[in-house]
Amino acid sequence: MNHQKPNILLISIDSLRADHLSLYDYPCETTPYLSHLAQSGIVFENAFAASNWTGAAVASLITGLYPTTHGYNNHYYYLLDGRDSLASILAERNYYTICFSNNLYISSQTGLTQGFIKSFYRGSPEAPSIGRESAILPLNGFRLWAGMKNLVPPCSKHLLKNVLDSFDHGRALRRDDGAYATEVAFGRFLQQHATAQPFFAYIHYQEPHSVYCPPYPFRRRFFSGSWIDECQALSFDHMRYFAGKTEFSETQVNRYKELYDGEIAYLDWRLGRLFDLLKSTNQYDNTLIVVTADHGEMFGEHGYFWHAFCLYEPLMRVPLVIRYPEWFSPECRRAEIVQTNDIVPTILEGLGVDWQYKNEGQGTSFLNGSSRTAAFCETDNPEMMIDRWLNRNNDLKRIDFQHYFRDLTAMRTKEDKLIEASDGLHEFYQLSPDPQESQNLFDLQSEVVKKRMAELVKWRETLKPHPVSSNHQSGFDKTTWEKMRALGYA
Repeated sequence: MNHQKPNILLISIDSLRADHLSLYDYPCETTPYLSHLAQSGIVFENAFAASNWTGAAVASLITGLYPTTHGYNNHYYYLLDGRDSLASILAERNYYTICFSNNLYISSQTGLTQGFIKSFYRGSPEAPSIGRESAILPLNGFRLWAGMKNLVPPCSKHLLKNVLDSFDHGRALRRDDGAYATEVAFGRFLQQHATAQPFFAYIHYQEPHSVYCPPYPFRRRFFSGSWIDECQALSFDHMRYFAGKTEFSETQVNRYKELYDGEIAYLDWRLGRLFDLLKSTNQYDNTLIVVTADHGEMFGEHGYFWHAFCLYEPLMRVPLVIRYPEWFSPECRRAEIVQTNDIVPTILEGLGVDWQYKNEGQGTSFLNGSSRTAAFCETDNPEMMIDRWLNRNNDLKRIDFQHYFRDLTAMRTKEDKLIEASDGLHEFYQLSPDPQESQNLFDLQSEVVKKRMAELVKWRETLKPHPVSSNHQSGFDKTTWEKMRALGYA
């Protein structure tokens, strides 16, 4: 194995389910640029996230650890031991480490930028504890700006933007969730960085996270409705849906999917431009490129939308494409099971670096083929998130969400899937005859169910729960939560 030090570019895409990519045989051409990357790279057909929401999933992605072990969960928004992150490990080995985040969950406030020499939020340098908007406007400015914007009905604002965008496509393509600003900042970094020192760059894109509103003209690429329908789609309210206060019609769901596909196509185009930046600075061939997602997205399967409260396939299965011919044979598709938390040990093995968690039931390297027989996914009780929702909606009650207050763990093999729930409502599916997970066979208590339960218990026993320390910040402070609400994140 050649242990030379390549540049490393790790890209995670928020809320991207694999089966909506043309790269994975989706009928709409959503990812031509990612497909082009795959022509000289490798595609993993069965890659799975370690959790179903950004904070915990990204913590697993950058540490190689499961949520139980790294401790970043629904009740503790902080990566306590940043020494375990890939950035920290590589910084000790003369890598220049830099982070470009478009999601406030990935910031100094949550510890997920530990180990990075520089970190950016939506293209601008991150202040010690706040992102770009909060660095520009003080909290009172946020409140004033939000109040002014609320005076104009959303439909009217959207229609006006559509008219303006139709005359200026360039401006329209710069009005996104941070992808354009990140592209500019990353390009500036490539131009300024000394090529003698390898870099590790981590980019987290916010597209195609809801609310689905891709820049014009990608907004119209797949959308079959009118401009008025677009406006209605902006009122996507997963909180009230989960509380049982509203329903989504089949037409609405189809409209959401069409806009979601537009978001994917837009970001795919941005990825093509990002790869061109590497080529223009002669750093493409000596850069290990990894593209994946933190988790997927639900569109009505089992009655779920968005990305919470379940561990079904649309939420667990994510894309994974890697390009670096020195390590991986190009134009290859592999069917073995891998996980996003396997990426860290894979990179470290390629670099010839020993990983302290190699034999502790965490991520496992797939550099020379995956040894996994199953993927595991965890999510804990979401009460804390629900309480934040209730602070924003006076007409919603805690009892409306009571049935979601439970821990979930999934074990997914090539043949079947077990979902263990802390409330005892377990599920088991045979995936070959039932890929939609429509027939729960757990109550039959077959031998394979008993076997999977025993295997899940054995796996859990290998984990070492991370102790929570009162000496460290357990997530965003009150002021930042107010800014998060002003930005629509909390």
